Amino acid sequence: MIVNYLAHFYLAYPEPDLMFGNYIGDGVRGSNFKDFSDAVARGIRFHRFIDTYTDAHEEVLKAKKLFYPSQSKFSGVVVDVMFDHILAKSWNEFSEHDLNDFAQECYKVIEENRSALPLRSERFYQYMSGQNILPKYATEEGITQVFRGMDSRTKYASNMLTSMNDSRSFRLELSGHFKRFFPNLVDVCEEWKSEN
Repeated sequence: MIVNYLAHFYLAYPEPDLMFGNYIGDGVRGSNFKDFSDAVARGIRFHRFIDTYTDAHEEVLKAKKLFYPSQSKFSGVVVDVMFDHILAKSWNEFSEHDLNDFAQECYKVIEENRSALPLRSERFYQYMSGQNILPKYATEEGITQVFRGMDSRTKYASNMLTSMNDSRSFRLELSGHFKRFFPNLVDVCEEWKSEN
């Protein structure tokens, strides 16, 4: 389940094929990318690089521990969403683009490649663009909406909807983990893009 859409788009911007491939990364199974152009396949590989790097990062692991008592096996998913929330709230520190304008560019990239969308990526695209979800990541109401949707779609019992409230006592600590992690991620992604 890809949930940190805003970060993935940000890291692939401004290359449309990289952005599209990065968006569909979790919707493509295996390593047979014959249905996609080389540029889009590069985006899929980029998505997987980001996920692998993120999952092993010390600051991310510390952030997951904060949520583990209340979220258990969903703590990683919750951290992904909360990190997108922090990115959206501090957007001006990382981007010169207006967040809503950036979101519209992202939706346009996906729309222009819509015929190549895997089914699971298509479903979320309809929701994401229809509800203009990306800018809503900056608000508690928007993140609560995202968690509500995730709770309703998961196969297993979850209480991700309580995550925003659960995090009130350690919100500053969580933000610290993000602020130490994200610049590292940006740097390694720039290096990956220059080498791949």
